[in-house]
Amino acid sequence: MPRFRTKTKKAQIMSLEEAVKGFAHDGVMCAFSGFTGFNRNPFAFSWQMVRQGVKNLHVVDRHGSCCTWLLNAAGAIKIYETNWMGWGEMAGKLDINLERRYKAGDMILEDYSHGATAMRALAGAIGAPFIPYNAPLGSDLYNPKYDALGKAGMRDGKNPRIPKKKFIQMEEPFWGEGETILLPAMRPELAIIHVAQCGDKGTARWRGVGTIDKEISFAADRVVILAEEVVPESEMRKLPEGNQIPYFVVDAVVECPWGAFPSSVPFYYDYDAPFMRDMDKISRNLDEQKKWLDEWVFGPKNWEEFIVKLGAKRLLDLRADSVTGYSTRMMRGKKPAPRMKMPLSVAMSGY
Repeated sequence: MPRFRTKTKKAQIMSLEEAVKGFAHDGVMCAFSGFTGFNRNPFAFSWQMVRQGVKNLHVVDRHGSCCTWLLNAAGAIKIYETNWMGWGEMAGKLDINLERRYKAGDMILEDYSHGATAMRALAGAIGAPFIPYNAPLGSDLYNPKYDALGKAGMRDGKNPRIPKKKFIQMEEPFWGEGETILLPAMRPELAIIHVAQCGDKGTARWRGVGTIDKEISFAADRVVILAEEVVPESEMRKLPEGNQIPYFVVDAVVECPWGAFPSSVPFYYDYDAPFMRDMDKISRNLDEQKKWLDEWVFGPKNWEEFIVKLGAKRLLDLRADSVTGYSTRMMRGKKPAPRMKMPLSVAMSGY
């Protein structure tokens, strides 16, 4: 049956604990917002998933993040469809736990390209069952012998979220322009999106890079929004062109300040590279990793206590400049980032 969105949703405002308990069951197919490990990762949600013991996740991801790093550290991901096995360039190019678990046969890894992942999300967002895309032609990513879910016998139609084929290569029928690739739509059960602001009815916005966050919000059956601040819905209507996610696709809203830490929320706070480097470092030693999980995940009573544990000085240093959108206090190499006085294009032109 074709998938149609026939009903407007009414978002509920709830706590982080309630949202995870209500939407993140064992085996859920989920997608996370953000860009790599540095921008709007809904880390607090994955943190709470680990605390609640959610397992056997099927994650469809545009690339790794702080969220998938933590879930892999806890052994919570069973199937991972992605286009990049890392999670943060300045933290560690490769997710060590992903590599460890994949080599041990503890998870299935299905590989698509960056563009193909975006196109699959777009197909899901517009309700199409598939979408044509020429870029994959000639790539071994679309060689049937590298179809991981197919080799695992999971493309038998029993799971409605796993397509019966990874792709189809066919003759383009309209223009006579040769071969094209058909990619199946992405159909996650749950999208978790961290934003800057969200109205109390569910309309959401962010500033800065958005990647495919809007598309996965439309493609998913259920959407949970984590927001730095929840504001009156009327406030979101003052500048409607600044909104990316409409209220009618949102199921739950969680006000969760600093909920994307250690990644950034532009114009709220910057990413914490030293903290992320420590995460990568401890992942190379399982005993050290267990100590880290006990201290930072299972130790605090709640997310607020996690943030308090970070300390006021760290949070103040990460606080973003209201003009540039990033911190001018934190160290980037041997000195803090320069304060921008004018756009770089203007400075280079000599005016």
